[in-house]
Amino acid sequence: MSRAPGRATLPRRALPGLLLAVAAVTSGCAGGAAAAALRPPVEQLRGGSLAREVDLAGARLTVGSKEFTEQKVLGKILDYALQAAGATTVDRTGLSGSSIVRSALETGAIDMYWEYAGTGWSLFLGHDDLIPGERELFDAVAAEDEQRNGIVWLGPAAFGNQYAVARRSDVTGPLAQVRSLSDMAAYIRPDPDRATFCGAAEFLDRAWEDLQRSYDAYFPPSQVYQNDFALNFVNVARSSPCDFAEVFTTDARIRSLNLTVLADDKGVIITQLAGLTVRSQTLEQYPPLRTLVARLAPLLTVDTMIELNGQVDLQGLSEDQVALRFLADKGLIGRGA
Repeated sequence: MSRAPGRATLPRRALPGLLLAVAAVTSGCAGGAAAAALRPPVEQLRGGSLAREVDLAGARLTVGSKEFTEQKVLGKILDYALQAAGATTVDRTGLSGSSIVRSALETGAIDMYWEYAGTGWSLFLGHDDLIPGERELFDAVAAEDEQRNGIVWLGPAAFGNQYAVARRSDVTGPLAQVRSLSDMAAYIRPDPDRATFCGAAEFLDRAWEDLQRSYDAYFPPSQVYQNDFALNFVNVARSSPCDFAEVFTTDARIRSLNLTVLADDKGVIITQLAGLTVRSQTLEQYPPLRTLVARLAPLLTVDTMIELNGQVDLQGLSEDQVALRFLADKGLIGRGA
């Protein structure tokens, strides 16, 4: 999506900070140390169908992810699946932000991570206008990214994620009549100071201006709060400090906190299919990666991702526990003791 000039609510993050963060990837990650203590016995990992169907013996691969729950769960599933197929892995999940994890992939600090097609199209390939159709967008991203950058997109997974805007469900008065983004625009247009919005840095930087322009729904900068993504849910659920907030459609907290997702009645926000992005050199060296992703991708449905995300965010399980349970339930690894 394009960005309207002169309406930025937040400054872009400085390049030196990005470079420092990418450099930090090579020296370790908090997730890796914690995961080491949870790694199951080799006989459990090798006790399912992946060990029989995919041979990655001798491979050494570094897995990355972004910092939010869904990404870390996907990264852990991949990490343990690779081990089940015989690979030795290095865990670099939990990197902060799309640009940082992508730079880690391009520089070889990591070998692969799950990404969303819309992010690839707009942020990494620099296109202003999205292609209609989620599969058409994925295929276009995959073709261009491989040709231009040597990055291969495997999949896609059987789920797509997208940004959305939500409000608390049990509000009263005029706010209770806001059920779509057009309703939100009509609600704030007469008095822009009557409502507030919460969003994470990446959404506010990449998507916020297009959303406001498309619906003619401009919030004054003083009414927009930038916070960590997880705080969006808490803040909007208590209507403080925000009346509306950015959410992901596969996040289980939408249901548990009784939030109402506003309909995107103009179709501005496209569903982004997820794919595993891999350096072409890595794929050439280890062709069985295609088979492994072909086994995983159809299992990662929308309902599955909502359930897995909820096991972390609502039930308090670790991403490692959730990933291992998922793989065992699908027969991809053994059950363990």
